[in-house]
Amino acid sequence: MKKLILPLLISNALLAQPAFSAEHNRAISYLTSWGLENQAEKEIVRSRVDTLLLSFGRWEANGDITISDGIAELPTDSYWISSAYLSWTQFKFDNPQRKIMVAFGGQTYESIWSYLQTAENREKIAQKLAELLQKNFPVYKRQNGESQYKQVGTIQLDGIDFDFEKGARVTAEENANLLDLAKRLRKKIATLPAKKLLSLTTYHVGADPIECANAAVTQDCSYIESSRSTHHGEVLPLLKKSKDVFDFFNVMAYDAGKRFKYDVAMANYAKAVGSPTKIVLGATINAQWGPEGSFVENYQNNIERAAWQARNNYGGFFVWTLGSNTQSMPFAEQVNYINHMKEAAEEAAGTDDLVKPTTPTALQATVNKGSISLNWKASTDNIAVTGYQIHRNGSNYSTTTSTQWTDPSALAGVEYRYFVKARDAAGNLSAASNEVKAKIESPQEQVKPNAPTGLSQLSATSNSLSIKWQAVSNTRIKHYQVWRNGVKVKTVTATRFQDTGLAAGKTYTYYVTAESDNGLISSASSTLKAKTQDEQVVTPGPAEGDWKVGVNYKVGEVVTYQGKKYRCLQAHPAMAHWNPAAAGSLWQLQ
Repeated sequence: MKKLILPLLISNALLAQPAFSAEHNRAISYLTSWGLENQAEKEIVRSRVDTLLLSFGRWEANGDITISDGIAELPTDSYWISSAYLSWTQFKFDNPQRKIMVAFGGQTYESIWSYLQTAENREKIAQKLAELLQKNFPVYKRQNGESQYKQVGTIQLDGIDFDFEKGARVTAEENANLLDLAKRLRKKIATLPAKKLLSLTTYHVGADPIECANAAVTQDCSYIESSRSTHHGEVLPLLKKSKDVFDFFNVMAYDAGKRFKYDVAMANYAKAVGSPTKIVLGATINAQWGPEGSFVENYQNNIERAAWQARNNYGGFFVWTLGSNTQSMPFAEQVNYINHMKEAAEEAAGTDDLVKPTTPTALQATVNKGSISLNWKASTDNIAVTGYQIHRNGSNYSTTTSTQWTDPSALAGVEYRYFVKARDAAGNLSAASNEVKAKIESPQEQVKPNAPTGLSQLSATSNSLSIKWQAVSNTRIKHYQVWRNGVKVKTVTATRFQDTGLAAGKTYTYYVTAESDNGLISSASSTLKAKTQDEQVVTPGPAEGDWKVGVNYKVGEVVTYQGKKYRCLQAHPAMAHWNPAAAGSLWQLQ
């Protein structure tokens, strides 16, 4: 597939096509199975497109379906899954309101239209397409840096785009066959729980008057080069009969040169369908064909065209393409480019609502397990807040509808600055929130704690041992882990620990480790062997009296010291620094 499709893109860009959407001011992009960067799934989450068109699908006469490079084939290896599959499945899983469609056809697969010649074939193909739309695709993610992918859920495709193009002119019979296929498919999916979408993508001149093929005619002609196209008006019969079959119509308003009248082409399509809101304007950020040879549309023109269609009440725009790019544009820049087109369309849509949302407040950044997460308090609006813009290092980097967001591409060792703006349905933006800074420590910056030192015994009874150690100070310590006989028994924040419930007269071995705030664990301290006291039979002591220095006390004797009573645990001569309040191993408070 890569060898077949990419040369066509480079030579004449005839593969370029449109996309889907549901209401108005749609933003659609093709997603190619080839030329997709590794880990594109981490960038595509920033995309503001409403619908992705998987490129490209085809069917056989018996209805068997394949999609380019296995972009929709179920993975079999839990340790490696292609970015092509991960990108669209994770995009849909994390954004259930957005749509994923498969674009069938394109010039490379133009042979699929010849398989619609019989009603029997059309029925088989319609059935297979309906089954595809009901198939559950597993979604895989890696959790907390693990090397193995785990399934986190399933998603389904949202629709089919018919990329109805050929090198030769589309015939009246082919128009009728495709219309019959679409009606059959529409009937089969009408009762499904979730609405499925159908769209039609056709050449830029497909709705022009047929007379425009004559170079002497210019009225209502979008392409007026001296050598006219063979495709003028080729889908007019289909457009007029299918306005209630397809949810929207994509116009490939490119591959026609710098003088192409895209506004005339869009008007012709709107007239044929009966509504401009169902007509989507095509654009490309790749090289395209023109009478004077290949060229690349400039950024300003693409931004203006996205705004133009919104000002004129058309149904949105679609872009060729996310993924393969003739200009070696990185995937992240492709996402930024399309996001800017979406912003221009929203700003141009116009509204009577001039009230800005309130400013987001209490923005906080948290660094945890190699990622940066933001959270903030929600904004309010006179109508409704529809989302938030995430600005990173001064650029409008991403959007979200939640008040929480995790940066998909933050690098270790780089400090990032963030602030947030709220946005309403009219495109009004709030003032910026407070700015926060965050940085994921690089491996070189992550200081491993030193091993705890000074591990020693404090006291012992017949069923408990008390130990202590010196605090680790070379990095911030989250807590200490106490190990007894090689098994972790307790996590503590202090530098001492009393181990209870032990056996009498038994020796235990202890060591301690320290864990830092960033999760690094120290080496073990030196080991300490400590023994509980033997079980003692306490006999009644002599008459009680005040504790005195120089007296040889025996086990079981009771004394009074500073108004409190103590029982002797070990026979010993009384010394000033072994008074009952200070010598917990010799005296037990009663």
